[in-house]
Amino acid sequence: MRRNAPIPAAFTWILAAALTVALLGLRSVAVRAMPPRPNPMPAQVETLIPTVGFDKNHRRLPFTVYVLTEQLSWRLRSSHDLEGMDTFLSPELIQAMNQASELFCVGTASIEGGTREEETRAGQRAATLGEWAQTVITHPGRPRVFVLNAGQYQGPPELVSSDQRKAIILLTGPHDSEVDLNEGLESGLESQQQNSPIVYSLLHHYSRSDLWLKEATDPR
Repeated sequence: MRRNAPIPAAFTWILAAALTVALLGLRSVAVRAMPPRPNPMPAQVETLIPTVGFDKNHRRLPFTVYVLTEQLSWRLRSSHDLEGMDTFLSPELIQAMNQASELFCVGTASIEGGTREEETRAGQRAATLGEWAQTVITHPGRPRVFVLNAGQYQGPPELVSSDQRKAIILLTGPHDSEVDLNEGLESGLESQQQNSPIVYSLLHHYSRSDLWLKEATDPR
């Protein structure tokens, strides 16, 4: 009876090496084919709008608009309560705030109620947002905190009420100390208004749209 001949050790080694190379090649292809992961949206942030503005002397002001989530919109007729969350600021948002040069808290109010009353409420909301921001800033005096009152929403009525009273924060990056903040903010927002409905509304659909950016002068 004929017995199977033993497989030479050298052939076994060659076969194992070939299989290893093939597997590595497949793994390499799989890695190359894997799509890149998008940068995650910071927690509690619904919309993130990076932009750059310039003042009349062409000094650059980079900043980012943070529109917080619906759960962090202001509760109707309240200046201190948010729609649905107990914790206001996430660690990611606190870190971004502490890395900013300036922090602008924008107060908004929805179409319900009289204009004068709601403008006052929007100002109080901006002040509340500024107070909350101050409690998480770890370096005294940095960033500087400003409060800005956009007033009452008076745009197209189909916009959901909670979207009219969003909590909004603007965070600036490193810039020339002589840059005019008012002009830089206005320039940067205007460059984004065609791409961002919330920015367009801030510039055109609030009762103080012509005024609120001019208040970016004296920090709290």
